[in-house]
Amino acid sequence: MPAEDIGDLLSYLLPNSVVGMEFHDGKPVGINPPSTVDLEVIDTEPSMKGATASASYKPAKLETGVTVQVPPFIQVGDKVRIDPTDGSYQERVK
Repeated sequence: MPAEDIGDLLSYLLPNSVVGMEFHDGKPVGINPPSTVDLEVIDTEPSMKGATASASYKPAKLETGVTVQVPPFIQVGDKVRIDPTDGSYQERVK
């Protein structure tokens, strides 16, 4: 399946990720992404002392190169759970 047919979802998938495929007449026509993906933060602003999840979000670049909005307490090296259908932050992964 060509990358352009997959669209933005490709930005959330690591090499060798397992996804469901939809076929019509033997040809791939779509994919079913995982409900969440866990990706490492490789670049973001330093965390702020006393920052809470209710504070405003900040951009973070993930290991696949995509940038998402995360809470201010997230740091470089943290793993975060993301919903690949809309790119939203779900939680920090321990």
